[in-house]
Amino acid sequence: MKAILHLTDFSDVARNAYAYAIQIAQKLNAELHIAHIYDRPYASIAYQGGLSAIVDAEMDMKIRGELLKHLEAYAASLSASGTRVLLHLWGDLTVWRPDEYIDKVPGTGLIVMGTRGATSLWHGGIFGTNTARLIRHSPVPVLAIHPKNTYTAYQKVLLPVDIFDDMTVPLIQEAVHFLRPWAGVKVTLLIINTPYVFYDTPSIDRFLGQVKEAVKHEPMELRVYNDISVEEGLRQAMEAEKADLLVMGTHARKGLAQLLFGSITENVAQHLEYPLLAFPLQRK
Repeated sequence: MKAILHLTDFSDVARNAYAYAIQIAQKLNAELHIAHIYDRPYASIAYQGGLSAIVDAEMDMKIRGELLKHLEAYAASLSASGTRVLLHLWGDLTVWRPDEYIDKVPGTGLIVMGTRGATSLWHGGIFGTNTARLIRHSPVPVLAIHPKNTYTAYQKVLLPVDIFDDMTVPLIQEAVHFLRPWAGVKVTLLIINTPYVFYDTPSIDRFLGQVKEAVKHEPMELRVYNDISVEEGLRQAMEAEKADLLVMGTHARKGLAQLLFGSITENVAQHLEYPLLAFPLQRK
């Protein structure tokens, strides 16, 4: 991985994610790019009886100057010894649409962003938080960090699996590849049985055989939890297993499909207080 992109709004939530991002960048020997996205100031001008809007260049220059000071102070607030840190100010871009800016940082293999979760029905419940929406749209993995999360070297990682999804084995392969720098990390594959989705033992055994053929990693185990919902099962498992990281995949549903079916990964980013690494699952 060449570069890690950390998005910040200068809040305490973002600063906590920045501390986490530094540790990951040092572990992966990657550049750390810190970016702040802002709205440029516009002014209205009259033309042929109508109105148009143009960027107020003078005001934009002043705003950029102040934001750059904040960005430099933010970067200097924590030690990133041994890691190259680069700063970016981007105007008029959408935080949760990384396709608008990810090419500005060549080699980006990971986006790190803080999340405070949903605070109301409207903020998160219907429209989703910026981090959850970013997870849905990102072409690269996203690491979502809650304010209660602090980095510790990964020793145990929890990876929920859908044994009937043909993208599950590739997800495990990607996760194992990402975790290679953490030598000896234990990967626990997690199956959650609910009243609506129940995995029978023969199917689980066949799936485990496929994983053993396709993925070479030790130590790795599979655990089964039963709960009323996947989210509650994940909460129960994370507390019981004492895992350092939760890894999940997202199918990036959009539009009506997202409204109707949602995304468990996005729900986790909004409602559970664990470090979440989300991988985009792109079907061919």
